[in-house]
Amino acid sequence: MTASATDNLGLNDAEQFVAQHCQRSFLSLWTYPNPQGKNGKELCDLLVVCDPDVIVMSVKHIAFKDTGNPTVDLDRWRRRAVEESVKQIFKAERWLDLDGLKDRVIIKSGKVGLAFPASEVRNLHRVAVALGGENKVFFSSRPYDDKGTSKYVHVLDGPSFGTIIQELDTITDFVTYLSAKEDLQSQVVMEGGEEDLLALYLQNGRRFPDQDLICLGEDIWHEFSKQEQFQARKKADEISYVWDQLIEMFCQDHHKGVLLGEQDVDAVEQALRTMAREDRFTRRGLGKSFQSFLEANQQGQARARICSGLGQATYVFLGCPVESPREDRIDELKARCLVARWLYPGKAKVIGIATETPKPGQGFSLDLVGLTIPDLTAEQVALAQQWQSKRGFFKNMQQHWKHEDEYPT
Repeated sequence: MTASATDNLGLNDAEQFVAQHCQRSFLSLWTYPNPQGKNGKELCDLLVVCDPDVIVMSVKHIAFKDTGNPTVDLDRWRRRAVEESVKQIFKAERWLDLDGLKDRVIIKSGKVGLAFPASEVRNLHRVAVALGGENKVFFSSRPYDDKGTSKYVHVLDGPSFGTIIQELDTITDFVTYLSAKEDLQSQVVMEGGEEDLLALYLQNGRRFPDQDLICLGEDIWHEFSKQEQFQARKKADEISYVWDQLIEMFCQDHHKGVLLGEQDVDAVEQALRTMAREDRFTRRGLGKSFQSFLEANQQGQARARICSGLGQATYVFLGCPVESPREDRIDELKARCLVARWLYPGKAKVIGIATETPKPGQGFSLDLVGLTIPDLTAEQVALAQQWQSKRGFFKNMQQHWKHEDEYPT
């Protein structure tokens, strides 16, 4: 069984600061504080593994000492807070590559974590978080030399890191921004912090302008985050955290070994990873769909629902009476997932989520089914048609479509 990634005992304050932000944004199953590397020694301060992405983080908190010699003080601080982090990141990366990429993460306690993505598809991102030099040191994300090879490292101070990871608080939103920075060919001149570069990225449709020189003044993020459209988007996104809570409940059930529906560890993670890789805007729609389904189910208006127009998979929601045997509920969920795969052929993945019809004051359980079928066989089509005709699964569906903008007006 995969161990929980929330075992962060022994972290210092700086590492705890970063770990808490990452677990909140990337969720517990994919976040590893202080994982083990060679000979059981610490690999890095924090590792995020969500196939195909791997984020290697190093965290340093070095107090800036002002001796009256600015050049010496800056060099000394950067050497300890930034260059040492860069060295740790490169060492971790070389260890992973040298041994052909280890099969699985080994967490701080020595238990086994998730499988690493294959080296040929892996996207590795390097992040150095340097605390203690705020308002005294200019931070620069750029390529650094690793034994003759140029590798991009994102260097962030505490406030910038906090702002960025709270704003880009899904694995997809975060790594898409990192990748855009890594691919940026423009020369960037900034008077403020990295959050101002983030504001430019968001204002420009989540991409950077195609120009040779980008000049950014101070307080761009501050002004952008006060705009009515930005505030309206944050308000509209509140429902999206229903999806985060749902994923985390599955993660916790998985850690405890009480999640039924899929017994294979990797199959469980693959289904949850599909849910976790949905970006924030997509989660808004999924959160609304799941919440409205629960309300309709409680009122006796819907036993099951398909959500097909959003995200990387077709999602199936099922709510059964409390007295229904859980095994029967899982069987029905699997059958409905196959019918949904047949009805909506555009997506190979189907994720099924089942629970009891909610009643005030009563607990509930959750079941998860992940189905990936690139091409349906004739037998699978016949079975789906049989379940629809004989058991009535999604036989008389009413389809509803609604357009929504990321920034409501």
